[in-house]
Amino acid sequence: MDCRGMDAKAMQDLKKRPTRRNPQKPSRKITPVTIKKSDGRRIMVMPEQIPSRMKQQKKATSVNSGSFSNSLKMLGALSLTMLRMIPSMVLLLAVSWLAWGTFRMAPNLFQQQLQQLSVEGIQLLSEDDILSAVELPSSNKLSTLDPYELAGKTNLNTIVKTSHVRRYFPDQLHFFIEEFSPKATIEHRGNLFLIDENRNLLMEVKSDGIVNPPVLRGFDRQEINDLTDSFKLGQALRFQHSLRFNEEFRKKIQYVDVEEPLNVKVKLFEEPTIIYFGSNFFVERVENFEKVYGPIQDKHKLPQRIDLRYHNKLIVTP
Repeated sequence: MDCRGMDAKAMQDLKKRPTRRNPQKPSRKITPVTIKKSDGRRIMVMPEQIPSRMKQQKKATSVNSGSFSNSLKMLGALSLTMLRMIPSMVLLLAVSWLAWGTFRMAPNLFQQQLQQLSVEGIQLLSEDDILSAVELPSSNKLSTLDPYELAGKTNLNTIVKTSHVRRYFPDQLHFFIEEFSPKATIEHRGNLFLIDENRNLLMEVKSDGIVNPPVLRGFDRQEINDLTDSFKLGQALRFQHSLRFNEEFRKKIQYVDVEEPLNVKVKLFEEPTIIYFGSNFFVERVENFEKVYGPIQDKHKLPQRIDLRYHNKLIVTP
């Protein structure tokens, strides 16, 4: 093989290989530093000309200034935290003072005897009825009285719908009562029996006053005890309901007699006249009565009976 050919080929291979050169580092620019000499003059020198002691002093000065700045920030944060805590501390002191005062006064405040009792909302009942129902103990210390127990005993009365009891220290007890409203009042031998909307007997009123007029008549004592399916009471309530738009006429009625439930009779105050309304069409017959009653009085003065049971005629008994 020819040596020249080999040398030429080797030279070509060397030309193809990339040449690696060490990259030149950029030259670092050195800035001169101004220093102050002891005589007050300022001179500019290169950093390498500054003695090592001066460099250490400069570093120490910068460290000390940073530490002082951090200390100021910490002191400011601590002061702000203390200012925010002042309202909480004042509130805590006030609560503690109230708690201490309550503890000192508690024995005298909660151990006093009951001095004042009031009952609100009663119309049919009296304070004596409430007291007899709750049976207050002889000690009567307000702290020993359970308001929920007293309210439960009060609710056992058939007239009471709801009751609430509150203690007002040191010595007051208040009852708030809501009574059932009587739907009807039955008169039997001079006594009045109050009936609720569910036809239950609420109570017997031993009084001459009329509660919820007009009163109903025609019931015997046994019927009053069980009025759930009473046809007489149903007729009486229907007649009362027909008077809801005629309050003036309702006030004139002394009693409604349903002894014969298919022939409801009405008696007016201060007049002997008995009015027969029959068993139905009460609204129309009440309207007809008001139209003819004035002319009847002018002609017959005080008739004994007025019969409105017929559709096409009116019977007047002088």
